[in-house]
Amino acid sequence: MIQHKEIFNQLLLAFNYSAKQVSLWTGIHESRLSRFRTGKLDLEAGEFFDLLAQMPKEFQDGFWLKIREGETSWRARVLFASHSEVEEILKGLAERWASSADTNRIAS
Repeated sequence: MIQHKEIFNQLLLAFNYSAKQVSLWTGIHESRLSRFRTGKLDLEAGEFFDLLAQMPKEFQDGFWLKIREGETSWRARVLFASHSEVEEILKGLAERWASSADTNRIAS
């Protein structure tokens, strides 16, 4: 599973789940989870799927959506972006909108 760790980390940030919450849900010690998230430890496939199965449904759905659609889907990227990423996206859209509005006024 390419990028499973990265997707898992992105979703933890997007859903604002703490290591403590995940540890309580899954039974995986916080330090083991931390080592997995930082790449110092990789979980076997069965262990990772068990971890994923213990996460809330919306997290699981988000994970499989990202796996299926990959990073090329802008919808998946926006739906599961962190708060700071959403802020950055909205600022970029506002700048683009303002820029196109200025261009349309000049052309008129």
